[in-house]
Amino acid sequence: MTKYLFLTLAMAVVILGTLPCQPMPPIAADRLDGKEIMRRVNARSRGQSSQMHLEMTLLDAKRGDFHKSILMRRTHLKSGYRTSYWIDAPDHEKGIALLISEDSTQHGMWMYFPASRQVLHVASRGFPALASDFTCEDLLAEIPLEDYEFRVNGREKVAGTYLVKVEMIPHDERLRSELGFSKSVGWVRDDIWMIVRADYYDDKGELFKSFQAEDIEKIQGVWTVRTFSMQSRRIQHGTKVHVMDTDYSLRLPDTDFVPGKLSTGPGAPPM
Repeated sequence: MTKYLFLTLAMAVVILGTLPCQPMPPIAADRLDGKEIMRRVNARSRGQSSQMHLEMTLLDAKRGDFHKSILMRRTHLKSGYRTSYWIDAPDHEKGIALLISEDSTQHGMWMYFPASRQVLHVASRGFPALASDFTCEDLLAEIPLEDYEFRVNGREKVAGTYLVKVEMIPHDERLRSELGFSKSVGWVRDDIWMIVRADYYDDKGELFKSFQAEDIEKIQGVWTVRTFSMQSRRIQHGTKVHVMDTDYSLRLPDTDFVPGKLSTGPGAPPM
């Protein structure tokens, strides 16, 4: 009787497609088009809210390295992410802040400069973020799918892991001019739907900057990049960022992520 009961339960598990601790395998990326792959990259969990302390190093072979400490906070509202950055060091940049809102109810980018106590709207997504090799576009939590055309360029094995290559082309000349590249190629880990490398090409088809993500680990249930970098090949300059600590358990007030709060937020210096 016990034998037949076990077989019956096993058949039920197969029919229902549920096995404890054995989730259904994801659809292989080679069966998806480029836009669907990037939609899954966008849908990857980044936590409802998060706070990270970042150590940013600007790498310059001629002038030497330059270091910044940055507080990053992010929240996910119903209609999109909002992310804020405050520079904590060095002293002469302390309090400079950047807010990137992908929230459709108040979409845009703003910077705060404590010396003038002004909050300024950032007009271009290609604007250098916090004087680094990253642009504001590079720091978006999600890729604006409507702004690009996508094409899958096969798979490639990198450091023992197979990655799917997706080409992204800005859909019009105005956007290409604003972003500063004619196309980019991203390498996606389709087991966790994360871009771990990206190359950017100019109008002549020449590679001019490269992104790399390293030290990827799961923190509080969220796949997190601990080290990432951008290398600008034209000027032989780079930016490397180390995530010093991460907290996904915070509940951050939505009101902290508005342009007017950049002067009084947790990373702002005393007035």
